[in-house]
Order: sequence, then C-alpha cells, then structure tokens
Amino acid sequence: MAFNRLNHSILGEIRPRFKLKINYDPEKAMEHVANKLIDDEFVTGEREGHHLFVKSKKKDQHYWSPEMTVRIEEEEYDDYTTVSCLIGPQQTVWTLFVFMYAMIFLASTFGGIFGLVKWMNYDDMSWLWVIPAGIILTASIFVVSKLGQKKGRDEMLYLVSFIYHALDEITEVHRIDD
Repeated sequence: MAFNRLNHSILGEIRPRFKLKINYDPEKAMEHVANKLIDDEFVTGEREGHHLFVKSKKKDQHYWSPEMTVRIEEEEYDDYTTVSCLIGPQQTVWTLFVFMYAMIFLASTFGGIFGLVKWMNYDDMSWLWVIPAGIILTASIFVVSKLGQKKGRDEMLYLVSFIYHALDEITEVHRIDD
C-alpha cells in the first residue's frame, strides 16, 4: 500500500497518510482531479479551496467507509508540487470515537482518583474498579476501530489508486518518503 512506512507501529496507523510529488501547477492538478471525480463511477468528492475530500459514492458507503483529504500545494523551497493525502473515517465516526475515548479517560481518571482517596481515607476499595474498566473499554474501542478499518480497506485502496491514476494522467508521480 502506498501509505505504508518502514517506521510504522505494530498496531498500524489510525489515519494513514502519504505524500506525493508532481511537477505540475497545483491549481491545474486540483482541477484535473476534481474533474476526474465527476467521471468516476465509484468515488465522489467536493473541493474546498486547496483541499479535496474524496469518498465512496453514497450507494456504496457503509458506517466504516473511509474518506481521503487531498491537499495540493507548491513547495516554497523546492521545485515541485506536493500532494498530501490523509485517509480516515468519516468525520461523524471520527468525532464519535474521539468523544468515546475522551469520556472513558475522564471517567477513569476522576473515578480512579475518587477511588484512591476513598481507599486511603476510609479503607473502601469499591471505586477502584473504574481504572481497569476504563482500560478494558479503551482496548475494546480500539479493537472495534481496527476491525472497522479492516472492513473499509478495499475502499481505502481504491481511493489511493484513484489519486495515483488521476495524477499520473497529467504528470509523473513520485512518492515522498518521510
């Protein structure tokens, strides 16, 4: 896959990203990719300024469908144009998972502190169950998110392929290794 790096973690990337370089005008490249979105039968997207949001067509989307954010801009000190791509879940899914992680962290932290205070002052250990429960819930949510990422893998590969092929029609495309 194009976004794999040699230094990625064993658990994989939550939001894979990769960079490409092309020798082409950024505005014309963005316009070309946006026009290719109209012709493609599997992907759709919208353009907002220097960003392009690419995702599967509505009829093919499911809860775990990924979307790709593409930013095409000219490098200030180099003689090429950079295409930065970030693949992640839909914004609603991403927000839901961030909210769940935050709520579990807050509940575990404050519940754990409350439990430790009660234990030290009153010898009551009943609230200390919050800490392992938070760890188990966090691990469970992480596993669910990885299963969802695996379910959307084929769509993710198609999005990457779409960007490569759309840019390859107008100029030579090279991957930038970070």
